Amino acid sequence: MAQLTIYLPDDIEKQVRADARRAKKSVSAYLADLASKKDGSAWRKALLKLGGSWDGEFPDIDDAPPEPVAFK
Repeated sequence: MAQLTIYLPDDIEKQVRADARRAKKSVSAYLADLASKKDGSAWRKALLKLGGSWDGEFPDIDDAPPEPVAFK
């Protein structure tokens, strides 16, 4: 079995650990599961089933456009 070292920002690392704990898996097993499902085909199939399923009208949203962000 291969071994990898990855570097994550602290907030993402905390989220991955919490998600693994909720899934009752080690972080390695949790990330291996995510990597094996990387193609997302099951997700895409579920999303495609939703096509045309909305019965109604979308509400109007009166939000102001987002303000520009200055990048450093």
